[in-house]
Parts: sequence; C-alpha cells; structure tokens
Amino acid sequence: MTYLPVVGLSLSFAGAVMISFSFGKNLEEAHQVTQKGRIVCLASFLHPRLFQLGMGLLSIGFLFQIVGEGWSLT
Repeated sequence: MTYLPVVGLSLSFAGAVMISFSFGKNLEEAHQVTQKGRIVCLASFLHPRLFQLGMGLLSIGFLFQIVGEGWSLT
C-alpha cells in the first residue's frame, strides 16, 4: 500500500490540470474595463465534460492518498 499516496498524488495533479483546461477565453470576446482603463478578458466554462472528469480524478486521487496513509487519526 506504499504506492497509493504516489498514485493518488498523480491522479490529483492530472485532475487539477484537466479542471484548469476546462476554462478558457470567452468566445464572444467579452471583457471588463477597470477603473484604470485596462481591459480584463473574462473566462468561460468551455469544456464541461473535461471538468467533470477532472473532478472525478481529483476526488479519487484524494481518496487514494487517505487510504494510503491508513486513516491514522490517533
């Protein structure tokens, strides 16, 4: 069971990357203008399936890490 924390960390990292790639620049070029006059592009939720898969991997990764540590709460 010594490999579970490493596998869990890898799955969590892959899930976090998938979640970050599921968002991107707005397709309609929407933006906001700050008080200083700078343009800030708004992000959009582009790939919901990739987001769901990333959340699943992140959850499984954390579960593997907890199981690998053996629930030692004492």
